[in-house]
Amino acid sequence: MRSFRFSRVPASACGLLVTAVFLVGCGTVSQETEQKQPPSETAAVTTADATTVVRSYDQKNNLANSAFNMGDLAAIETPPLRTASEALMKISKNLRQEIPQIAHTSPRFVIPVQPGYPRFYLSISQRVIGGVPSAQPTYTVYYQETPSEPFRAAYALTPAEQETVGPFALNSNGAAQPVTSDPSLLMAPSDLGQAITRHYVQGLRDKDDFLYSAPLDDSLGNGYTLGRKVLGSRGVTLTRAVRSVGSQVFALRTADGGVLAFTSVVVTDHLQAKTAKFRASLRAGSNDAALLGKPAGATGKSFSIDRLQMFMTHIPTKTSGTKAKVLAYSETAVSVK
Repeated sequence: MRSFRFSRVPASACGLLVTAVFLVGCGTVSQETEQKQPPSETAAVTTADATTVVRSYDQKNNLANSAFNMGDLAAIETPPLRTASEALMKISKNLRQEIPQIAHTSPRFVIPVQPGYPRFYLSISQRVIGGVPSAQPTYTVYYQETPSEPFRAAYALTPAEQETVGPFALNSNGAAQPVTSDPSLLMAPSDLGQAITRHYVQGLRDKDDFLYSAPLDDSLGNGYTLGRKVLGSRGVTLTRAVRSVGSQVFALRTADGGVLAFTSVVVTDHLQAKTAKFRASLRAGSNDAALLGKPAGATGKSFSIDRLQMFMTHIPTKTSGTKAKVLAYSETAVSVK
C-alpha cells in the first residue's frame, strides 16, 4: 500500500474501531487562530464530503462491532488502525464483552492540498461511547489511496489532558499543507518509532530529542519500568524491542514550521522465566490472555507479545530551540505466542 512517508527510513509494517473503549487520556485543541500560509490552492476534500465519511464510518463501525464481524473492517479502516481493531475485536469476543455504540460528533477538519492520490485529511471530533460524551477531542486520520476506493480511518488518537495540539498552517483558502519530507525537521516522522522506544526503554528522559510528556514518560516510560520491576520480583524477565516500523505515516504542517505526525511501531515484549522454578503468566481476563485464546489465563516458560503502538507527535524544526513531544499514543496487543 502506498503511504505518506518520509524517505530517510524504509518502513514495514486509540480510538480504534474497537479500541475506542480502551483508550485512556484526553486532550485539548489550541484556541489560537490558525496561521495562514501559502500555497493558495483549495483543499482536495470538501467539509461536506468529509462529514459524510465520518457519519458513514460510525454507522458501519457500530454494525461491525455489534456482530463481531471482523471481515467488515477492511471496508472502513486501513492499517495500522485496522490491525489494532481486528485484535481488539477478537479480545472482546473471547472475553464475551459487548462493544458499546460509538459516535463522533461535531467534527471539524484539517484538510490539506493534495492534487492527486493517495490523499488524507484529519477529523477532530468529540467521541461518544455508550451514550457518554467525551470532554476532549479525538484526532482521526482518514485516508484514500485511489479514486475508486473509499476513505478509510488509519489513525484515531486522543491526547493527554494537559497537551495542546496546533495551531496548523493554513493557506488563504483554509487548506492545510501535507508534508512528505523535510530536512529542516528535528527528526523524520519515520524515525519516531525507533526513537520513542529507545527513549523510554533506555531511560533517556532529558537526554535526547524529546520533551517530557505524560504519554511518553509517565504512561510508556513509567509503565514499562514498573512492569519490569513487578515481573522481576516474580522471577520473570521482560525485554522490549522494535519489531517493525509502520509504513503509514501522515504529517501536517503546524504554524511554527514543524509538523504534527501520525506514526506507528510494533514492539515485541519477551517474557522469560529466569529459572525452572518460575513461570511466566498471562493474567486471567487480560487482553493478552484473551488474544491468546485463553481468557482464563495462561502460564509457560516464556511468552512473546507483539504490541502495536500508534503515536501523535509534534516535531519542531532543528532551529526552533525546542524538542519533539509525544502528545498521544495507544497500545494494542496484536499477537501472543
